[in-house]
Amino acid sequence: MATKVENLTPEEVEEYLARIQYTGPKDATIKVLQELQRCHIFSVPFENLSIYGREEITLTKEWLFEKVVRRRRGGVCYELNTMFSLLLDYLGFKPQKHAAQVFDRKIGTGELSHPRDHLTLLVDIEGQLWLTDVGFGDAFWEPLPFADLTDPQEQRSGTYRIRKDSDMYVFEEKIKVIVDEMGNERKEREPALHGKPSEWAPRYQFDLIPRTSEDFHERLIFQQSDPRFRRDRLCTLATPWGRLTIAGNKILTTKYLGDNKIKKEAKELEGGEKRVVEELEQKFGIRQDACFYPEGSMFYAIN
Repeated sequence: MATKVENLTPEEVEEYLARIQYTGPKDATIKVLQELQRCHIFSVPFENLSIYGREEITLTKEWLFEKVVRRRRGGVCYELNTMFSLLLDYLGFKPQKHAAQVFDRKIGTGELSHPRDHLTLLVDIEGQLWLTDVGFGDAFWEPLPFADLTDPQEQRSGTYRIRKDSDMYVFEEKIKVIVDEMGNERKEREPALHGKPSEWAPRYQFDLIPRTSEDFHERLIFQQSDPRFRRDRLCTLATPWGRLTIAGNKILTTKYLGDNKIKKEAKELEGGEKRVVEELEQKFGIRQDACFYPEGSMFYAIN
């Protein structure tokens, strides 16, 4: 599995910017970085369809560009943040890749995943570090600054902070309040870290050691072969009003209401796999012929 990543050409940059519907300036400023990240997460979904369909992922510029830009697909963190780093590098941002461990949201013990389970990016702009990430699904819309650590950073998508913990940095999200159809409110269910309730939920932790794509090679191979990652489809995309997600045969709608409150709706997609594939094209722009499918799928071996 190749991991050599080369630079984008000027023509490829223009294609990429068109893919994420960005038409603004191209200087290496925080305002440009903010808008690039927003455009990216509104245009390119986080999805595991390659892993689900047994399509081998390679972290080369050619393969990633063909998939994300020309086939108009999304991907997992290794793919999306690698591609985004290429764009940022061309524009003069000089991003650095960093390894992150994801906090388990189910066990409730504060257990962490593998040290390289997530690839995230840091950018230094005029001496100020910024955390930028287009490959973590439901997360911050705009880069988070390292200035005034632990101070809440309010965005349309939620409230976030970066907390220093020894040699590590922890990206945290303030636990959202769910509002039901009757207007009743309850806090979103989150595991208590080490058994201690908190209004903040840790999402992942990372250090400041720069990494290369090769550093994530073994973990990417593992994720492509582990049944837990292959079990079912997942595709999620930010929208101006919230987030749209397909998980298995369900479509989930999350609406941001402001003041860290959300409204959620889940609906079973009737019509089986055919309906799911139709929704992927209609809601996420992912064509049926742009994907691979596992044995047992009605679309297996068609493309």
